[in-house]
Amino acid sequence: MGMTITEKILARAAGLAAVQPGQFLDCKVDQVASMDLQGKLVFNTLGKLGSEQLFDPARVALTLDHQSPAQTVAIADVHAAIRVAAKKFEVKNLFDVGSGIMHVVMPERGLVLPGELVIMNESHTPTGGAMGAVVIGVGQTDAAVAAALGEIWLVVPATIRVNLRGALRDGVTTKDVALHLMKLLGYERKAIYKTIEIGGPGVAALSMDARFTITNYCSDMGAKSAIFEPDAVTLAYANARKQREFTPVSSDADAKYEEVIEVDLAALEPLLACPHALDNIHSVASQAGKAINEAFIGTCTNGRFEDLEAAARIVAGRQVAPGVRFVVVPASREVYQRALAAGHVATLAEAGALIFPPGCGPCMGEHSGVLGAGEVAISSGNRNMKGRMGSPDSFVYLGSPQTVAASAVQGVITDPRTLEPVEAAHA
Repeated sequence: MGMTITEKILARAAGLAAVQPGQFLDCKVDQVASMDLQGKLVFNTLGKLGSEQLFDPARVALTLDHQSPAQTVAIADVHAAIRVAAKKFEVKNLFDVGSGIMHVVMPERGLVLPGELVIMNESHTPTGGAMGAVVIGVGQTDAAVAAALGEIWLVVPATIRVNLRGALRDGVTTKDVALHLMKLLGYERKAIYKTIEIGGPGVAALSMDARFTITNYCSDMGAKSAIFEPDAVTLAYANARKQREFTPVSSDADAKYEEVIEVDLAALEPLLACPHALDNIHSVASQAGKAINEAFIGTCTNGRFEDLEAAARIVAGRQVAPGVRFVVVPASREVYQRALAAGHVATLAEAGALIFPPGCGPCMGEHSGVLGAGEVAISSGNRNMKGRMGSPDSFVYLGSPQTVAASAVQGVITDPRTLEPVEAAHA
């Protein structure tokens, strides 16, 4: 019986010839990473374990991203404690305030590579699986043990295969693909402790930015990990950034899947996750015309260069609607610098957008655009449960950057395909 990509990677990490779903493994890890909300706890746990060193300081990374820049003295103290601990343990990769979001920065810096097993201490960890790696999120204790010993125990997950076919139409993005999959699999229902493996002929036309959006969303489907079959696009991205050598793997033709889902990309339309559930999925057209108070582009889902580029193209020559706050937070410093050089930041700012430093921004409802009671936001992020972006009496819709940008300039939820050309709109 053949193996899936995930099974092959876990078998290699466990030093075995073959593995199967449900099997318990002791695996050697290729990389460990944590962030500001959990990093201090990881170091505290290392202290309680009596660990005086990391298994490899070059393979443990920390990112200050969720509450960045620090919005309170208490958070500033947490950041300071992490910096001290990182120095003590000789961590080689500390991505300080302004570097960006862990799930974006790690692949950018060549620290998540095809064929690897990577452990991160955050819930949207499956994002990195777009690299053709098994990237798994764990709690502080498992992260601390992995950082100290370079090992972790895991249960081999069953795999759900998603075949993408055809091509996306104009105005439809991989955020809409992710939302479509969320509708099929549900919020933490059918995919709990599964791997979602994405492949098929429709993948070849997708950029890395586009792929990361899909794997990012798989975490809230309950997936233990998500992974794309590595191809020429993956390898070009990885080879340009790698900090170490890697060995990509692919699934065997006779690999066994728990379920196979076929997605016709050409049949999709712009979608929204409506309040207050990630799997409350409806077409943008069905929600069009609902007034908004805030539009937000950013997060580890859709704060990458292509997302800012798409938003800039929509708002160029237009202005943010009166009464709307348009918040834009690049997902990393690299994204920010590329968008600056391309003129996209200037275009967004000229339209009336508020540009914040790289990081998680208002996604978790603690800074940089928190919602008040009764306010409505449309976000390119990944979660919309009550209180996610501020008041428990606010409302959050989740859509693509194109949908968010179109809504920002119209002041109401808008299908980006319905926008008139700038010349016609100003006639």
